[in-house]
Amino acid sequence: MTHRVVFEIEVEAETPLEAAKEVQKWLQDPKSDWQFYVQPCDKSGDVFSVDLSEEDEDAVLEADNYIPMIK
Repeated sequence: MTHRVVFEIEVEAETPLEAAKEVQKWLQDPKSDWQFYVQPCDKSGDVFSVDLSEEDEDAVLEADNYIPMIK
C-alpha cells in the first residue's frame, strides 16, 4: 500500500528557497525529532500522527482534527 507522509512547519526566511534549505538542514540532523501525518494515498483510511521520538508502540495515534496548512 502506498502512503502519503506530510509534515508541516513554519520557518522564518527571506525567500522560499532559503526556507526550504533551512528545513533541509533540520531534516538531515539525526538528533531532530519530527512528527509526521500519514494517510493511505487513496484516502481510504484515517490520518495518523506519527511521532518518531516515541517508542514504536506509542508512536502512532489517530489524528482527530488534522487540517493541512497548505491546500
